[in-house]
Amino acid sequence: PVEIEVEKKLGLRSKQDIERYGIDKFNEECRSSTFQYEDEWVEMTKRIGFWIDMDNPYITLKNDYIESVWWSLKQIWEKKLLYKGHKVVPYCPRCGTALSAHEVAQGYKKIEEPSIFVKFKIRGENAYFLAWTTTPWTLLSNVALAVHPDEPYVKIRYNNEELILAEERAAVLFKGDEYDLLDRFLGKELERKEYEPLFNFEKPEKKAWYVICADFVTMDEGTGIVHIAPAFGEEDYEAGKKYDLPLIQLVKKDGTFDDKVEPWKGVFVKDADPKIIEHLRERGLLFAVQEYAHDYPFCWRCDTPLLYYAMESWFIAMSKLRKQLVENNEQVEWYPPYIKHGRFGDFIAEATDWALSRDRYWGTPLPIWNCTRCNNQICIGSVEELRKLSEEFPEDYDLHKPFVDMLELKCPKCGAKMEREPYVIDCWYDSGSAPFAQWHYPFENREVFERSFPVDFICEALDQTRGWFYSLMAISTLLFNTSPYKKVLTLGLVLDKEGQKMSKSKKNYLDPKEIFDREGADSLRWYMLSTNAPWMPIRFYEDAIKETLGGFILTLWNSFRFYITYAELDKFNPDEQTVPIKRRKEIDRWILSRFQGVVKEVRENIERFEMHKATRAIEDFVVNDLSNWYIRRSRKRLWVEEATEDKLACYSTMHELFTELSKILAPFIPFLSEAIYLTIKRKDMLESVHLCDYPDVNEDLIDENLEESMTRIRALVDLGRTLRGQIGVKIRYPLSRAIVVCSKETEKSISPLVPLLKEEINVKEVEFARDKKDFEEDIRNKKLAAIEEDDIILLLDAVLTPELFAEGFSREVVRRIQAMRKEMNLRIEDRIETQLMITDESKRIALEKWLDYIANETRSKSVVFIEHPEGELVKKWKIGDVEITIGISKVE
Repeated sequence: PVEIEVEKKLGLRSKQDIERYGIDKFNEECRSSTFQYEDEWVEMTKRIGFWIDMDNPYITLKNDYIESVWWSLKQIWEKKLLYKGHKVVPYCPRCGTALSAHEVAQGYKKIEEPSIFVKFKIRGENAYFLAWTTTPWTLLSNVALAVHPDEPYVKIRYNNEELILAEERAAVLFKGDEYDLLDRFLGKELERKEYEPLFNFEKPEKKAWYVICADFVTMDEGTGIVHIAPAFGEEDYEAGKKYDLPLIQLVKKDGTFDDKVEPWKGVFVKDADPKIIEHLRERGLLFAVQEYAHDYPFCWRCDTPLLYYAMESWFIAMSKLRKQLVENNEQVEWYPPYIKHGRFGDFIAEATDWALSRDRYWGTPLPIWNCTRCNNQICIGSVEELRKLSEEFPEDYDLHKPFVDMLELKCPKCGAKMEREPYVIDCWYDSGSAPFAQWHYPFENREVFERSFPVDFICEALDQTRGWFYSLMAISTLLFNTSPYKKVLTLGLVLDKEGQKMSKSKKNYLDPKEIFDREGADSLRWYMLSTNAPWMPIRFYEDAIKETLGGFILTLWNSFRFYITYAELDKFNPDEQTVPIKRRKEIDRWILSRFQGVVKEVRENIERFEMHKATRAIEDFVVNDLSNWYIRRSRKRLWVEEATEDKLACYSTMHELFTELSKILAPFIPFLSEAIYLTIKRKDMLESVHLCDYPDVNEDLIDENLEESMTRIRALVDLGRTLRGQIGVKIRYPLSRAIVVCSKETEKSISPLVPLLKEEINVKEVEFARDKKDFEEDIRNKKLAAIEEDDIILLLDAVLTPELFAEGFSREVVRRIQAMRKEMNLRIEDRIETQLMITDESKRIALEKWLDYIANETRSKSVVFIEHPEGELVKKWKIGDVEITIGISKVE
């Protein structure tokens, strides 16, 4: 990718352009480009809270790194696993170089292009072999047709033409059409049968254009007859060696036809397909054309369609190490587990020889030199070795091209000049060497490398199963015969809102910087971590991150602000005022017990890399247990003026919770966690939450019976709210009693928590009973309302007396005054004076009994009725059918 970017910058379109520009200047541009985005990358890394050592990264272009890579190649050379061969390899005509199998796996795309059924005239007969191909351009290099030796083939007459194809495929292709069956035979009976060539652009010296047998011919698609061009297919190439077929190469290295192909010379082969199809049609050799959807490999660097091309290249014999690769993979824990024996396991079990050399300029040079006189070939494995063989080795050296090729090396056998193989190596070999090359092993830091190898854990996107994960495993197996990692986490793709892969061409991607500025890095992180399992695809769009901000992040922050505001107001000192846990209320002990369960759940899920389950457990705790239950139920405990033990117990509990919450959240939302921690940090605490140990479960704080009782109480609260909705009485208006019909054991379990139930469903009394039958008449008369769930029945007294209504109405008034305090941006400790005017006389009289309550709840120094209320803020409200005017002023 570095070379491609530099080519675009300099306006270079071919390798010839690069060589005219100068390899030394081009590589210097590549070196500069490598660091072009360094500052942006460092800033982005810091901004998102990605904690890695940016001051000491491993840099593959450094001489020390290259020397370690050369050492590794020499080890492989000495094991006779590094060799030069002539094979069909994936080839990029744009980059002008071969690619390895794992590079090819990076760039497959689903495409649709024409496939054609072609007639090959049988020599001496008025009949045709019917073959099928998805690459019409390769027909120009056809030298044979392959059939499966053991499959039945038929000769048929169709539309007055005699055609030979596989019997199974004829039944599919001509289904519903009429044809005459003329003959039937096995594929091996067709072997060596000759046909007339489609094209004569080259006259081979070896015999060509006859039928061969091959087991790779399948009956899944096509006609059961495969056209063979050994210059452009791996299986074709091997079949060509078996039958000693000629290799007709009519395509230049830039992917265009050479001058022998007069009609299409200089045309890129894929662009020539439509013209070749039309040419065959005009000659009457085109039987049919079908659009064919399939996966096709594109260059992962430049996005050019790849060709399979017979050429000379350097290979590492990975096919000889398949057994070791499989054995070493067994040492690894994969997440998700099915990758181990699936996508990755299948790939290494069929590992092909690694096409290592690249006919390019920027990269680690292949360290193999050839003697110009005696043909001695050596692989150099260190700078010292290079220095000894060089005539003049500079003090300030560069191992890159073209400088390494300026060195004059003498053959250690005959003393003649040596020349280096002109290639650089696959950059994936460089990255796969990171475990040892980053330490300049084995030349220094041996102990450091041995301590850190194999690494505990690596993670990358799913496509790296055949990229970096493979190169690491391959090189580690070659050198050390062990796995380079203990655990691997594969990450799913990030998609857009519609589930499409993000790309620059579609412009369907979000700029993370904008998300950082608007919603914050923690919101982005929490969304990415909590939405799906890490290995699943995730849709990334701003509205979803906004929901995360509002749903969890702000709930957490507001909960913390509630605690710290009151704690600072009361000057709470945890060192001196902490209340022992045994003396705290049930609700305090319950929330601490619940948190221990969360710690346990989080730790278990993190160990399995199930971050989505870990984060969801925390979110459920913060939103439902801490904010919506504990804090809401504990607010009034902090409103009393005195420093009561109950108030201090509440402060103690929240201090402990937020301290531990900041630690358990630190890996997920590092910025907000640090802000919480530093706000409550005391002198004896470490300077950052990120230096603290991760929380362990404190078994002493777990009370399963209390948790079960609270679960029952909260279920009853939900039933009570549902029941109130059914009878149409708002929760602010108290009812006289609730009756819980349950077993004696349940009563005993929940009795200590009855005060919570009373307040939550707003009843004066809670009674227990054993049998619903005792209340059936009151239920029929609608004096009682009933609701049932599992083994509990809840009954509510449905009669709202005038006294109960007045109490509820006072709460409605309190709510409006609190809204006005908020509108005036008053602090919690600020006092006010309140004036009221109510149009309904009876409601005013009823409310007089509740003026002290209103004053206390709203921090009002006085609450008075007046005909024309005045104040800094005056508002009219309608509560049901009653109009009320309220005026409030801050008391200085």
